[in-house]
Amino acid sequence: MPITLPAIDDRDFDSLVRDALAYASVHAPEWTHTGPSDPGVTLVELFAFMAESLLYRANLIPERNRLKFLQLLGIKLLPASPAHGLVQLRNESPERRRVTLLPGLQAFAGALPFITDSGLDLPPVEGLAVFKRTVAAPDPALLDYYRQLYEATGRDWAAGGSALAPVLYETVALDDLPAAFDVGAEAVDGALWLALLAPKAASAAEREQVRNELAESTLSIGLVPERADPSAAIVPGASARPAPALGVWIPKVGSSASYARLDAVAPAGFPDRAGILQVTLPRAEAIASWGIDEPLEAGVGELPPLLVDDELNDRLLTWLRIDGLGTAGVKLRWAGVHCATVTQRTRVEREILAPGDGDVDQQRQLGHGQVLADSIALAVGGVSWQLTDELEAAPAEGKAGSNVFALDAEAGLLRFGDGTHGARPAPGAAIAARYDWSNGADGNVAAGAIALAPALPAGIKLGNPVACTGGSNAETAADGERRIPLVLRHRDRAVSADDFADILKAAPGADTGRVEVLAAWHPELSPALPGDQPGVVTCMVIPRTDPAHPDNPLPDADFIDALCSHLAPRRLVTCEVLLRGPVYAGVWISVGIEIVAGQSVATVRDRVRTALRDHLAPLPPAVTGAPAATLPGLENGWPLFRAVTALELAAVVARTTGVAGVAGLLLGDANGSRRDSVAMQGLQLPYIAGLSVTLGDPVSLDDLVGRGSGAGDGADGSGDGGTRARRLPVPKIPQEC
Repeated sequence: MPITLPAIDDRDFDSLVRDALAYASVHAPEWTHTGPSDPGVTLVELFAFMAESLLYRANLIPERNRLKFLQLLGIKLLPASPAHGLVQLRNESPERRRVTLLPGLQAFAGALPFITDSGLDLPPVEGLAVFKRTVAAPDPALLDYYRQLYEATGRDWAAGGSALAPVLYETVALDDLPAAFDVGAEAVDGALWLALLAPKAASAAEREQVRNELAESTLSIGLVPERADPSAAIVPGASARPAPALGVWIPKVGSSASYARLDAVAPAGFPDRAGILQVTLPRAEAIASWGIDEPLEAGVGELPPLLVDDELNDRLLTWLRIDGLGTAGVKLRWAGVHCATVTQRTRVEREILAPGDGDVDQQRQLGHGQVLADSIALAVGGVSWQLTDELEAAPAEGKAGSNVFALDAEAGLLRFGDGTHGARPAPGAAIAARYDWSNGADGNVAAGAIALAPALPAGIKLGNPVACTGGSNAETAADGERRIPLVLRHRDRAVSADDFADILKAAPGADTGRVEVLAAWHPELSPALPGDQPGVVTCMVIPRTDPAHPDNPLPDADFIDALCSHLAPRRLVTCEVLLRGPVYAGVWISVGIEIVAGQSVATVRDRVRTALRDHLAPLPPAVTGAPAATLPGLENGWPLFRAVTALELAAVVARTTGVAGVAGLLLGDANGSRRDSVAMQGLQLPYIAGLSVTLGDPVSLDDLVGRGSGAGDGADGSGDGGTRARRLPVPKIPQEC
């Protein structure tokens, strides 16, 4: 039986007036005129109005008591999470001097402030990120032409006793590509090349000055990955995902085709999220590129890529080769020099609060809520006090470690001790705070939005090459109240399957639409069922929205990282946790219907399509806004391990408004082959690869899929028949008129 709040008195103004006049007829029978014009009735109405206000306040007492008890539990609302991003700076100063910027630089996207997390050197050079992209399926005649061309120059393709196989490549700039570049699969050498360029129209003397400014500086190279199947594993005693070993090389002066390794600091968290690769360059005399006397040797083999643009060749100072991206399976979306990470936050350098009064349990309200806990610094009477999560466990006043305070980050409220547990600010003691606060989801600005930094030196410009992500708004009071029973049950520890789901849904920085917890199950050990692998928990997570895939949303790297960071300190240390997105399995549906007389054909068709999509949707109806599920088990979206059957889909179509009957329904698997049932295994969820709704008989699956379109099996027939020749990258020269 649910607990209901009792009402002290539920009478309103009209009932109070009616009851008072009824009592008057009993106790004062001589009062016979009770019309609206009587002065006595006016007094009764006045007191009834006052009594109704008092009863309203009295009825709030149980709710107030309940909220006060909940406040004593110490359960706080979750604060807003700041957005993170990457900015690139450009040194266009006419002095051609290196500038060193300190961390904490403030930049703006409109009126929204961002602050850089790290400093960087800014020499007056530009960077161009290029790859040697393998030419897919080149014409054999073209390969033979290049082989004859190089043989005419004296190259022996069988030198050293081993055959060489020319592999044509194109030099492509990463900025010119429409999608992320799969370094391992598409680059002929698996490397990212960075051309360091002098400013445009620089003279020989200016080029030498730029080389001197570049010498012994630290380049901050921004790397933005894109993961098609983001996932994370939280393993006992191990990090969520090991970082790839990145090596950075520079051409060695005085040699023909050898490189010198540079000192480099790998980006933290890469390739799960964007990061900064810090590379320290050598002295000026070691910064150069090789002069190639033979034109046909340029870009061949281990040499840097061939630049066909003469203007770029004239500006080239040196090359950097970055290895390790291909072997780590990185798909690179963007790369560039002179980058720094930024966080959306507004900094309050010094806020003066009311002085101490010596009382117990003093509280002070900051000027802003949504405070970032890692940024707050508090001074009481000129002495620094430390932030603590356990104010009740603090030492008594006067002992070491008693100068502590607690923070409610969402409300921006500071609490101090009572003397027995934590010190009290002394009477008259000045209290000053320094902190940052966030605007939450407003910080998820688009690429190019961050374009202003008033504190930058003249000639320095900046912008964000990719959109900022990770910002989320603060928890509302209603959401916080609904979370209270969950917190009381698991006390912020992931033990049961429900605990994992509740904690992941409450993770800041990730708007989670669905969580499925599979206890004792490992996705890589399928087809085993949940319960067969003790010690491991797999959590399938789906974001609430995904603009790139609205019908089949997928988590991205930032989403998985936010969940991983929130869950890692709350899991049992002996439990391995895997965070995975769904694996969508396509189904083809062709249905023929008969409609009720008088109904619009277009409208009924649209209803059928919507009904099928809602029925197979991966997200719950409460998230998508679809009508509540009519069949049991679909309240949380399409269940895992549940097959899609043609009969069930036909029943969904038959229940659609305006449908008089189902003439037939054909169901196909991912290949379009007809099936009565399409099984779903592991983390698979269905998505509609193709859907046809027609009047009368359904169209055949062959017509729907498009059989006979000439699609091959993907094999290129390029087997070498035994002995494999060594690959020699050869640039493909673009034809010019």
